[in-house]
Amino acid sequence: MRFLTILGVLLIVLGVVGLTYSVIPIHHTEEVAKLGSLTATKDKENDVVIPPYAGVIFILVGGALAVAGRRHA
Repeated sequence: MRFLTILGVLLIVLGVVGLTYSVIPIHHTEEVAKLGSLTATKDKENDVVIPPYAGVIFILVGGALAVAGRRHA
């Protein structure tokens, strides 16, 4: 089950990245007003917060999948 091992390692990496970068900024442009061919836009930034327990859960589940994939092979 090489797939389980690869999936487990991927989840571990995502968990470590989630613990390292706990806030991901997302930028987008929002249209505020439009008068004929003239438009007014506003740059807006939202932050997506990744809770620390999500990273820990990803690491634990990834470790379990990696071990299960190695035992099954």
